[in-house]
Amino acid sequence: MSVANSAEAKCEEYKHRVKKRASIITYVFGGIASLGKEFPHMAILGCGTPEKIEWLCGGSLISDQFVLTAAHCLVTSNLGDLIRVRLGELDLQSVSDDGNPQDFGISGKYMHPNYHPPSQYNDIALLKLDRQVQFSDYIAPICFQVNRNLPNANFIATGWGRTELGGSQSDILIKVDLEYFPNEVCQRNYDDVALESLSRGIVDDTQICAGSRQEEKDTCQGDSGGPLQIRDDALYLVGITSFGKACGVVNSPAVYTRVSYYVSWVEGIVWS
Repeated sequence: MSVANSAEAKCEEYKHRVKKRASIITYVFGGIASLGKEFPHMAILGCGTPEKIEWLCGGSLISDQFVLTAAHCLVTSNLGDLIRVRLGELDLQSVSDDGNPQDFGISGKYMHPNYHPPSQYNDIALLKLDRQVQFSDYIAPICFQVNRNLPNANFIATGWGRTELGGSQSDILIKVDLEYFPNEVCQRNYDDVALESLSRGIVDDTQICAGSRQEEKDTCQGDSGGPLQIRDDALYLVGITSFGKACGVVNSPAVYTRVSYYVSWVEGIVWS
């Protein structure tokens, strides 16, 4: 992998090619509606048939032809194959919102070779789009947080998932502020999870936990595969929404795939 084709180099290239984006308003479950152009890397994934699409998971645009998501989004649907990626969306039921949705087919699916359900480890996958993306204020890739060391402990999660227990998925892209939970604290919430799912517990190298200590804020069903982000000089992708026990329960963090561990695997497929 040459320096020019590394995730860090591509991040700098993308940041200079894309216009200044909408600012993040402080601040999915317990979240608020996102603004147009606020999260231009956000993808929503659809399965089924061209005549009937069911929007199932989220994802993150990371290059001009690849979306990063959770591996379980490729295998757990009883609604049909994953066939569609939509970028630039804001409100699924509106044509007058500040969005610019574009649909793409999927020409390749790359599940991490060490993802073996029902085990929850290595829950990461890449989708190759059927054509190159033209970047704009509405559609642009996100940078990777390539190092484990985080600039701060405050995250932003985004998705079209459920906004209340037992509720339906949101039509509008929702954002929510979350806090970092040390994995040893997170582990206590998952001690009763079946051994086949978490045989090694929460693994610090490959997983990261986030939730809320004071409010009912969380990712939920339908947010799977979407990004856990951190803000520094830009938005950086820290994690991929993987699994949790309950939505919006205080001090019950969800678990995210830690992308920094998988940078080399991603680079070998996307920028090789």
